This record gives sequence, structure tokens and C-alpha cells, in this order.
Amino acid sequence: MKINTLLFITSFIPVAVFKTIARVGAADLAQATLATAVGFVLAVIQFILAQKFRGHTSYLERAFLGYLAVGAAWVYLTPANISGVYVNYSTAILYLVLFLTTLLPQLFGYDPFTYIFAKQWQPEAVWSTPQFKAINLHITYFFSGLFFLAFFSCLLGQGKPLFAIVIPLILIIGVGLPFSRKYPAYYIKNSMTAPVADLATFPKTVQELINRMPTSFHAAAAGDLKADIQFRLSGEEPCTMFLSIADGKCSAHEGEAKSPALTIIASADIWMKMSSGEINKPKALMDGLYKVEGDINLLIKMAELFQPPPAKKIESMVSSKLTSA
Repeated sequence: MKINTLLFITSFIPVAVFKTIARVGAADLAQATLATAVGFVLAVIQFILAQKFRGHTSYLERAFLGYLAVGAAWVYLTPANISGVYVNYSTAILYLVLFLTTLLPQLFGYDPFTYIFAKQWQPEAVWSTPQFKAINLHITYFFSGLFFLAFFSCLLGQGKPLFAIVIPLILIIGVGLPFSRKYPAYYIKNSMTAPVADLATFPKTVQELINRMPTSFHAAAAGDLKADIQFRLSGEEPCTMFLSIADGKCSAHEGEAKSPALTIIASADIWMKMSSGEINKPKALMDGLYKVEGDINLLIKMAELFQPPPAKKIESMVSSKLTSA
């Protein structure tokens, strides 16, 4: 098991232990005092381990540590009538903290709390793409809503197990986790669907495909762009070619570029299917079906740079080839 995955699982242990001890027996001040002490010590250990092995802590680890530190101070340093508020509403306060943890960071310009987990599951090449950012924001706000509903449930239920444990677990495990797994594919499928190419006129080989790309080059979208895009395609039809863009023009070449701004590494079959629209390109990148090195923004811009030529232009190209033949 990877250390990041292990640390993600153990990050929930301090709060899980706290909630278990706090709700055993009479759930009185003595229980809350013991629960916060044990939970706080475990949260400190988790914080230290995350710093040592991961190099940084997540929003959740910081939120849990802060919550348990405040809780320990609340029950140890305040009079019984004040500490009793924490005893009665500790679970509701916990979900309020989680609600604020998932809501506030992105409102102040920081990464949403889901980034630290999504970056463990998605290749680095997609981290700066607009699709990755949009998906994470949507999932983050969805969890904000779930944590607020859990807070509201605990508050209304006054600590009863059904409202403080069962309903929040259904919301988070039964609703939130399945949503976070299925939403990325749903988002890409419904917002990034590419038109399927006409297979009658579509290139038969990947080499022909790349050679034909300059004919669909959109100079206005390129502006003053000067870059080489390297293709390293493997499989039954291996191909090493690059596109050179400069002065509003594009040309295809065999071999390796001297210093490509972007390198695309894939099987020829996968790239053909992505180019024809059979496979969704953003989803393929997130699923690791192909890799990129260099400027990811140039990869995103390729959709603007290379647009299918009008039907009349295709007919003219075919006619010209037939005439020259």
C-alpha cells in the first residue's frame, strides 16, 4: 500500500477514536475529556507522520488537529456549564468544522481540499488542466453540502446515534464517496464530448493523420506561437514525427524535434481513436491511456489550433491529389 493512501486512511483515526470514546457509556464530561485527550494525541502523531513521509499535511489533518486541540482546551479549561456545550454538541461542531474546511479555502484562492487526494489518483499531467480543476471544485462543493447536512442532522438530533452517526455516515460513505468516483467520468462525457469523425475520409494510418494535421491548422488561433509538438507513437504502426509551428504556419516532419515544447507518448491505436472521437481525449489522459511531457497548456490549445477543414476544402484536397496522380 502506498504511503499516501495509508496516511489518507489513518488521518480519520483520531476523530474516529474520539467519537467512539465520547459516545461510550453516559457520554458525560468525563468521557468527553478522555476522548479529546486521546484524539488530540493521535492527531498530533498523524500530523508528525504526514510531515515526515508526505512532506505536508492535508486540510483534513489540520482541521482535525485544530478541532481536537480546541476541544481539549474547552473541556479542560472551562467551567462545567460551558464545557457541557461541547459535550452535548461535539459531533455537530465537528461537521461544522468540516463544512468550513471544504468551503473556505477555494473562496480565498487556495486549492480545494480534494486536490491532495485527486493528485494521488490522477497523473501529474492533468493537474493544471481546466477539467481537473472544475471537477475538483464541483466535488468539493458537493462535500460541503453533505457536511452541512450532517451538521444540521447532529444539531437537530441532539447527539442521538441515528442523527449523529448513522445519517452522517450514509451521507458521506453512501452518497459522497460514490459521487466522487463517478462524477469525473460523468463531467467529461457530458461537457467534453468531441464529434466523431467521418471514417470515410479519416486517415488510415497515424503517419497519414499527422501529415494531414497542417491542413487543418488554424493560424488565427496560433497567433505568434512558436513551438514543436513531438509525437512518439508505438504499437503495430510505430511513428516518430513532430509538428513545427512558427510564423502562423504548421508543417509535419519525420523524426525527433531538437527541443519540443510538448511531447505526446501513446500507442498509435489509442491516438487514432482519440483523433477520430471514438475515445474522449481528456478522459484518456486522466485514465493514463497516454502521457505528455512539457507544456500541458499547449496540449489543451491543440483543439483550437487544429480544426477540421470545411467539406469543400476536403473535396478540393482529394480532387487535387487525384489530378496530380
